[in-house]
Amino acid sequence: MQRTLLILLFATSYLLFAGVTSWSLGVLLVIAACAALSAPASTFSFPVRMRTLDVALIALIAAIGLQLVPLPIGVVNAISPHGADIREAVRFAPLGAPPPATAPLSVNPAATVISLACVVLGVLSFWTARAVFGAGGSTRVFCKTLAFLGVLAAVMAVVQKAVAPRAALFVLIAEARSASPFGAFINRNHFAAWMLMVAAPVAGYSIARVRTHPPRRGGRWRESIAQILGSGMVFTTIAAGVMISVLLMTLSRSALAGLSAAAITGWYLGKPRLSTERTSVPAVLGFVGFVLVVLVLFVDVDRLASRIEESFSGGASAFDRLTIWRESLPIARDFWLTGSGAGTYSNAMTVYQQTRVWVGAMQNWAHFNNAHSHYVQLIAEGGLLLAVPSLVALFSLARLGLRAVRADKGEMFWVRIGAAAGLVGLAVQSIWEVALLMPANAVLAGMLAGLLLYDRAQVARPATQPETPPDEMPPPLPVRMAR
Repeated sequence: MQRTLLILLFATSYLLFAGVTSWSLGVLLVIAACAALSAPASTFSFPVRMRTLDVALIALIAAIGLQLVPLPIGVVNAISPHGADIREAVRFAPLGAPPPATAPLSVNPAATVISLACVVLGVLSFWTARAVFGAGGSTRVFCKTLAFLGVLAAVMAVVQKAVAPRAALFVLIAEARSASPFGAFINRNHFAAWMLMVAAPVAGYSIARVRTHPPRRGGRWRESIAQILGSGMVFTTIAAGVMISVLLMTLSRSALAGLSAAAITGWYLGKPRLSTERTSVPAVLGFVGFVLVVLVLFVDVDRLASRIEESFSGGASAFDRLTIWRESLPIARDFWLTGSGAGTYSNAMTVYQQTRVWVGAMQNWAHFNNAHSHYVQLIAEGGLLLAVPSLVALFSLARLGLRAVRADKGEMFWVRIGAAAGLVGLAVQSIWEVALLMPANAVLAGMLAGLLLYDRAQVARPATQPETPPDEMPPPLPVRMAR
């Protein structure tokens, strides 16, 4: 039941326009809560070795909740003296109205509530996925689901871009003229991040299939081909290649950097196995060759190359990001302790933005509604209050993930590698983007974290199950028959 709800959460988070609307975010929270509470003992078991990570996540949720607590206005002004300017800029009140007696630390509580819901959604997805995969028997099913739904979403995104380029999932029309919808996302960079996180574990699973179903040696070639086709290895390999190709078709430079980081991570972590598992090498080479063929045939390589060159030569887009980061520093300085409030960067920029940038596609002056860097935006919106638990959670995840990869000796080792690569790719892309703010990406990131850190040793075995697997049971003692 819990596995079914987890898969439903993954599929729904994408189909409901990536959770961009308030009502869809509410639906996702209900599904996530049902999935977590369907097996509360395993979901909220909190293993001792992961206690630091779990406590940091709980502290992050509590810190965002603290930004919503109404406090006396004198206390708020003492802790966050510059918040009054932003609240006055965004508050709609009649002239001469007396100032409120209480106020939260967040300058826009409604936006902070949405951010809190997104964080809770990601944390619940992580705890549920860790419990589901730790129970055993769900890793393969989940990877197959990722492969099927991922390649379906990739193909439909290409069709949507050709038929209805202004609509997400052929239905939701983007309000901003500069928006570039792709798939279920209004922003193509956010879609590329989702596609990267789906493709990475699927690629790992395709290598694992080669390990568990190697071609027969010394047998007939027809039997070997039939075995390869029946194992599902071909489908998962093609699915991963299609998803990576569609990711490149978005022409997202930040996603390309994330994909490169994911590939380097996968190679580095899997290098010890590649030297011993010769059956994995042909699969890797074939996968790379397939992606290169699709890249040449379907991706606008010249335009992608020009965009990359623009990033290094200081083009207009690079200048815009540097400008945004520079003008975000005063927010981080003035709100260094508690931040302006999660999700309030756009509100803060109504006061702090100084540069006027003309956007030709919008035919209007640009408003910096996000920092184009998840790390910069975290510091501006959360200060030390949110930065400390976030950093603790990030470093704990990296330490536990490296330990889990090194300890895994089974066939699903490559799936862990894929999950780690996807998370590293997201972390690198987040230097230039805020894709993790989308509920669909938060859900998927939480699931990949659970796929990376799950531990079947933490799951209690049924009383009827033998302590030793059947294939490792000692042979029965010989019995001497009486004559």
